[in-house]
Amino acid sequence: MRALQQTWFRELWSFRGSFYSGTPVAAFLAVSGWSFVMLLRRDEGGISQLQSVWGCAVAPWLPILCSLLTMRLFAVERSSGMIELLMASPVRERDLVLGKFLSSLTLVALALFCSMIFPVFILPRISEPLRECIQPVAFMATFGILLLQSCAWCAAGTMISVLYSNQAAAAVTSLILCSGMPIVVYFGILVWIPSVRTEMAWMPLLVHVVDFSTGLFSSGVFVFYSVLSVFFLFACSKALALLRLR
Repeated sequence: MRALQQTWFRELWSFRGSFYSGTPVAAFLAVSGWSFVMLLRRDEGGISQLQSVWGCAVAPWLPILCSLLTMRLFAVERSSGMIELLMASPVRERDLVLGKFLSSLTLVALALFCSMIFPVFILPRISEPLRECIQPVAFMATFGILLLQSCAWCAAGTMISVLYSNQAAAAVTSLILCSGMPIVVYFGILVWIPSVRTEMAWMPLLVHVVDFSTGLFSSGVFVFYSVLSVFFLFACSKALALLRLR
């Protein structure tokens, strides 16, 4: 447990002032803020709730942010040769994987919280009618499902980082897995079963965000993202164990 905490805080401290963490977070806040304003203008006069608009504006950019933050977790150590020293240490693979995973997830959670400041605290002060629309509990539910999705993206990115010694290759592969695969699977299902479109709207992942933001919770969604996260972290731990055996 102590090794896990040390790895977690060491990796989190390495993100401080780093170009590879500051730039993706700043870009995420910029594009998610722009998406939120565009969606807000498009849905003006509609029935969409404010937290749903915020969630749909943020969710598509989360896989990109997680891929950019996790690409260096193990890849930078493999490219610099530090992975040999890491494998020679008595720290268990599970602690290393969880520590690095939690460091990236912590930064994603901070980025999500910062992106929530505008719709929750600033926008109501600008627009008087929106003050009654702010529901802190609903925003926290939306924050929860976005963080749950981030767990799966960060876990996938951590696993892929073990497989590469090049950070750019790790980021591209992670983007393809996290962003491309859900879209490919979705359109593949539509080709096979066209009627699914009426049940799942555009993207199932965005439907999860809208459902949770409006209070439609589902235990199956919790299980899905939890199993996905555990699977990727388990695969990452075993890939790291193979490196140690080599």
